[in-house]
Amino acid sequence: MWSCVCGLGALPWAVSSTARVRPHGAQKWKIALGKGSVALAGQIALCWSQMRINPNGLIGGCPALVVRKALRHLRVWDQWGVADLEAVAALAPGTGDALVKALRTEGLIEASARGAWSVTQAGRTFSVASAARPVTRATAEKALAEFLDRVEQVNRDPYFLGKVIRVVLFGSMLKPEVMRLSDVDLAVELVTKEADFDRAREQNYRRAGELAEKGKQFRNLLDWELCWYFETRHFLKGGSRVIAMADYKAEKALVLAVPHRFLIGEPEQIAAPTTTRPAPSRSPLFVQVGHDL
Repeated sequence: MWSCVCGLGALPWAVSSTARVRPHGAQKWKIALGKGSVALAGQIALCWSQMRINPNGLIGGCPALVVRKALRHLRVWDQWGVADLEAVAALAPGTGDALVKALRTEGLIEASARGAWSVTQAGRTFSVASAARPVTRATAEKALAEFLDRVEQVNRDPYFLGKVIRVVLFGSMLKPEVMRLSDVDLAVELVTKEADFDRAREQNYRRAGELAEKGKQFRNLLDWELCWYFETRHFLKGGSRVIAMADYKAEKALVLAVPHRFLIGEPEQIAAPTTTRPAPSRSPLFVQVGHDL
């Protein structure tokens, strides 16, 4: 089957379970994330169930929620420029340098090439941090049941071009003593239903064109190329503020390193380290992967 580039678990940002940040940025992280964040001297412990954003917090003068939304878009790119950040954060052209400097200071991004940046593991974790108020376990269980119903609908409905092959539950939901939960942490793996690369891409372009005719706005090429992925993911989310979805292939090392439970799909273990470099994909936006990888 075919999976999008944001599911490439072999990329550098999917390896480490902790991320270095500058020591003087730890206090700012604590302010941005709010009570319950774990700030260490020069290090942030990446535990999503503990990551919460103060909705009134600022990072480099920019609202923390705006930064989180921007990083959610940018994390799927291997690298991006200041203009891309300005676009996804709705900043005026030419004003993104200050935010780039703040994000780099906080360890949320790092330079990947001259004039280009990439989101760090800390930035990826920040992008899925919750700003919602805690909910009861009963509410969380109801949200999880509704999510699994949507998974079943996606997999059986031919309209959706993507299908779910793995769902992994992790975080505070697995702790029965915790009765007030910030969210339901789920790692989800999506692949296209069409196994043939060229036909899958053709179907994706056709769907993107149909949605564009109906008025859907595509922010950039990635939104167009991965229309199948984002459309399926949006439906699975269902507008629920309780469900927090991570990409399984991208966050596999982190998810499997903490207590977790496979709800759908075959269980996996963290692979032993290897020095072999992964083979390049056929396209920067699609890569052939097998179900058992």
